[in-house]
Amino acid sequence: MLTVSLAGVRFHAAIGLYPQEAFLLNEIEMQISVSVESGIDTLPLIDYTRLHSIAAASVSEPAALLETVVQRIVTAINLEYPGSKLSVAVRKLNPPMPGTVAHSEVKWES
Repeated sequence: MLTVSLAGVRFHAAIGLYPQEAFLLNEIEMQISVSVESGIDTLPLIDYTRLHSIAAASVSEPAALLETVVQRIVTAINLEYPGSKLSVAVRKLNPPMPGTVAHSEVKWES
């Protein structure tokens, strides 16, 4: 099994339910891992720059929910690498809520 991952991928994006989140933007962090069955002598190419492009595209349009961003990423990766196993985590750093909260997170694994 070959796994290619991106960690700590960050964007400022209009993700959130509150109107000020579209104006002020939120700091979004992602962790993406894509795994495919493979033998050591026949390693396929999983292009991590393509994974980054997919991540960037997923936050290029506003979204109310982190779940929407995860769905965009999973759909795009499944089209690019059919049959792969995925782990996609999208975090909103310092979400707008009372108290100190490092991040909120939505994660998908297949």
